[in-house]
Amino acid sequence: MSNAAPIPHACNVLSLRNGERHLYHFAVNKSSAVPAGQWEVAADKPLPANVVSRDCRLLIRSRLDIAWMPPESVFLRAVQLPACAPAELAGMIEFQLEKLSPMPPAQVVWTVESVAHPDATQQTALVTIAARSAVEAFVEKLEQGGYMVDRIELPMVRRLLAKPVQGELLRIVLDGSGAQQVALLGWWTDSVLRDVSMIRLPVQGAAQLLLAQLNGTAWAAELDGWLAALPPVTVVADEAEAAPLLEALQGWCARPVSVEPPGAEPDLARLTASHALLPSPASLIPEEVRTRQRRQYVDSLWVKGLTALATTYLAGVFVYLAVLTYQKSAVETLQGETRSMALQYTNTLQLKARVRVLQEQVALRFAALDCWNAVVEKLPEALTLVQLDFKNGRTLVINGNASEGDRAEVTRYNDLLRAVSAEGKPLFSEVKPATMTPRGPLLSWSFEAELRREEGVSP
Repeated sequence: MSNAAPIPHACNVLSLRNGERHLYHFAVNKSSAVPAGQWEVAADKPLPANVVSRDCRLLIRSRLDIAWMPPESVFLRAVQLPACAPAELAGMIEFQLEKLSPMPPAQVVWTVESVAHPDATQQTALVTIAARSAVEAFVEKLEQGGYMVDRIELPMVRRLLAKPVQGELLRIVLDGSGAQQVALLGWWTDSVLRDVSMIRLPVQGAAQLLLAQLNGTAWAAELDGWLAALPPVTVVADEAEAAPLLEALQGWCARPVSVEPPGAEPDLARLTASHALLPSPASLIPEEVRTRQRRQYVDSLWVKGLTALATTYLAGVFVYLAVLTYQKSAVETLQGETRSMALQYTNTLQLKARVRVLQEQVALRFAALDCWNAVVEKLPEALTLVQLDFKNGRTLVINGNASEGDRAEVTRYNDLLRAVSAEGKPLFSEVKPATMTPRGPLLSWSFEAELRREEGVSP
């Protein structure tokens, strides 16, 4: 027993027939089932995983999985009850279950649905009872085939209730053929479903067995007071299936028997899905089976989640190791390039130093020549040059002698050297004033001149 579930986003209907499985998939649009695909799958082949698998997507978009159960070990009862709220209907049936069930209540599972009744104060409850062992075996068979069922339906019931009935009618729904043929009988009087029963028809004597069942029900109905005359008969089956029974039925009710096509199986699947979307207080699935399915679903989510987490972690570790190896290789490559560049840089510095030395040597040679030329050309005749010397390759020291009366010539010579230029630039950056020291009749003079050096050239 379970409360009404929220309307799902999708619905599957599975039919097992003649060793094949027919799967019908429906999308739910405004509480109605819209066909979204169908498949025919052999018993030894897996069902389409993207349609029947139960994964984390069901947490966002729920799905209802329905299966059609064969009519074996299934019993139907029609019960007249006062009108009540839908949630109270199951409780009313539960009080009468021991009387309604052909087996002990502990050995059965059941469900109930309300059928249209012309009196608003009354209702007809259609009770479906099945052996618990048969349902559990059927569910196990579905699970072994990869189908986790949420709801079990009888397609014959949907055919029986497919059209509303006005007045009196006996509707007979045939399913299967040969030794597997089953007949579902529904009796209506005054537009009320009074009785429902199901019988298996043998290959030989099917008409006699059916008439015996009908007569028994008619006699019981007369005693109960809800049947005064035999109602018209409608057989819901193909012409070939109904043909062996038509003559016997016409003789029984003394009027023509109408044959109603059962409709295609996809239409019946859509009808089943649409009915399953309505609120239902009960299900043929035992509660312990539903609990086990929920536990398996949750466990599978945990396993898949942990597996995905472990896979992601391992993938992350592998990516980290790959990136680490790549970066290590890149670092080693950069270190090798750095060592090579360091060696090249050291060699470059050495070469630059050598070039600077050579440049300085060349510059000093030309500067020495320029100084010698300037000192000689500007030297007055009254002065005598004694010594010309370079200090530190930059300071020019000039010594000489003159007479005591040639002091002015020494000063003029000092000024002339200060004004000397080479290549349009002053040759000396500074020429210090001359130092003159008398030495008897002679005058010893000397001064220093700083060579002008280009910027960026060090001594």
